[in-house]
Amino acid sequence: MFIIMFIVALCFFASCDEDDVIRQSYRVNLPALPDVWLEILGEAAWHIEWVGEDGAMHSVEKLQGGIQPYVDLMQSWTTPVSAWPYWQGIKYGVMKPAGAIFPLDVSGSSIKLSWNGGVDAVFFWELATLDNEKRLPSNFNWKRFRELFSGAQLPEDVLSDPWLADWKDIAIKTAASGFDRRRIVSQKRSSLSLNIPANGPWIGASPFISGKGWQTGETVIVKLGSQVESYFCPTGILHCSSATWTWLKYNHNQ
Repeated sequence: MFIIMFIVALCFFASCDEDDVIRQSYRVNLPALPDVWLEILGEAAWHIEWVGEDGAMHSVEKLQGGIQPYVDLMQSWTTPVSAWPYWQGIKYGVMKPAGAIFPLDVSGSSIKLSWNGGVDAVFFWELATLDNEKRLPSNFNWKRFRELFSGAQLPEDVLSDPWLADWKDIAIKTAASGFDRRRIVSQKRSSLSLNIPANGPWIGASPFISGKGWQTGETVIVKLGSQVESYFCPTGILHCSSATWTWLKYNHNQ
């Protein structure tokens, strides 16, 4: 419901303030992939999404080695830009996204995406789906929110990897009663024992986590949240839940 209202509002601004809006196309500056991601998976393609100046959702693919794309953004509204890296055998949405908030991340004719900005973009859309007109994400203090990650105001583990927090749950509570930084904590996690099926290095879906040197036959303990989590090595993917795990080799013929 809110997303529809949000898009209608954007169209309203476009029609009522057309003479005041500067139509501008912004070049998307994507962040560098973590070195260990490049080592294991190589260069990524990217799926990029944004709310265009027409108030509708748009997307574009940046293929491996392709030029950086441009996006048209509404000048009168705070909106997110999201970019998911993907590879053959790893569809977009599996790895955590990069992102930006317009206009905070605009510099000249470019908008700079970052891995921390990916958290902002996801949190923005979690708030947007909750349909609370009193706490619209477009009115959220994103500058102050970001400052929480540059000091000692949050738990150390969340500062090291913001994806340890449950942003959907935080959004629900924020929409209900307002934002409180004390809610930004690592979600409860269970332990799972894994018998490693292939040589590493191994990576997770978060760009904030360093690679693991797990080797074939090694037994390791991983911490899991409520969602299925994935680990990647040069030859395949482990999908893990709190109860079980599966091993899938890459099919490069697909």
